[in-house]
Amino acid sequence: MPVNEKYIQDFAENEFMHIICKSVTGSLLFQNDHNKSYFLKKYAQYSFGYMDTYCYILIQNHVHLLVKCVSEHSLTLNLKSIGTDHLKTHQKKYLDKEISFSEALEFQMKDFFISYAMAFNKETSRSGSLFINPFRRIRIQNDLHLQQTIIYIHANAIKHGLCKNIEDVEWSSYKPLLSIKKTKLKREELMEYFGGRDNFIAMHKTQIDYFYLNSFEID
Repeated sequence: MPVNEKYIQDFAENEFMHIICKSVTGSLLFQNDHNKSYFLKKYAQYSFGYMDTYCYILIQNHVHLLVKCVSEHSLTLNLKSIGTDHLKTHQKKYLDKEISFSEALEFQMKDFFISYAMAFNKETSRSGSLFINPFRRIRIQNDLHLQQTIIYIHANAIKHGLCKNIEDVEWSSYKPLLSIKKTKLKREELMEYFGGRDNFIAMHKTQIDYFYLNSFEID
C-alpha cells in the first residue's frame, strides 16, 4: 500500500522533522537490548553532520525520532572535510549539486537502515527487507506541534499498552533528557521549548491523556 504523501515530506535545512521508521509486516526490529543499543550507536554515526537529535523512542516494531536538520552550508562543510576518497556516491552527488539537500538526508537515512538491517539479519539468520520503504518524515510546523510531537513520542509506549507510567518507559529519551549525565541529545534547547525542566515534566504528565482523547494519529 502506498504511503500517503503527507507522511513523505522533504527535509529542509534548520527545520524539525518527525521521522517514523516501521518494520515490514510488523516484524521485530529488536530481539534484545543489545540490538537497541546497536541501533542507537549506528544511528549516531549516520546522523552525525546531517541532523541533531532531540528525542526518540524505540518500540519493538517501529521507531520515532525528532530531529533538526543541519544547514546546507554545514552539511557541505562536513562532507568536504571527509575527503573525496571516502565519500559515498550520494555524498559526491550532493557536493556536485546533482541531488537536493532533502535527497542527501534521505539517502543517508536509508544507508543507516540498510546497515542496521544487515547486522540484524546476520545475527538472527533472517533475510530480506526489515524496514518499510519509504520511511515516514513529517515537518514540524510550529512550537505547539513541536511540543505535541515530543510528548507523543515519549508517550508512545503507553499508547501501545507497553507500560502505564512515563517514568517506566525504557529506550526513550525521556529519562536521559531529565538526567544530568552527558548526552548527545539537544537537551538544553529542547527544555527551552517547554519553559524549563519543571514545565517539561508537568506538560508530559498533564497531556498524556491527549493521545487517547484526541485523534493525533501520526504513526
